[in-house]
Amino acid sequence: MAKGNKPVVVASGVEHCKCEGCKKPEARFTFCNEHYEWFKFGLITKYGKKVGDFDKKVGHFQSYQEKQKFYKVA
Repeated sequence: MAKGNKPVVVASGVEHCKCEGCKKPEARFTFCNEHYEWFKFGLITKYGKKVGDFDKKVGHFQSYQEKQKFYKVA
């Protein structure tokens, strides 16, 4: 451990998603599954805050998800 760093103890034992206002348990890289997809697409930062052009990017993300529904294979 680095000098001055102390381990963080969570009272409930369950870590929550890092995104602002989300109370779901974390699933991948400190995000829940939904917000991990947002992070991968660039809608939120690694700290869980929305990016400056969030409104523009969320439209692109939604159209991307619609297109992906047609490419799913059984």
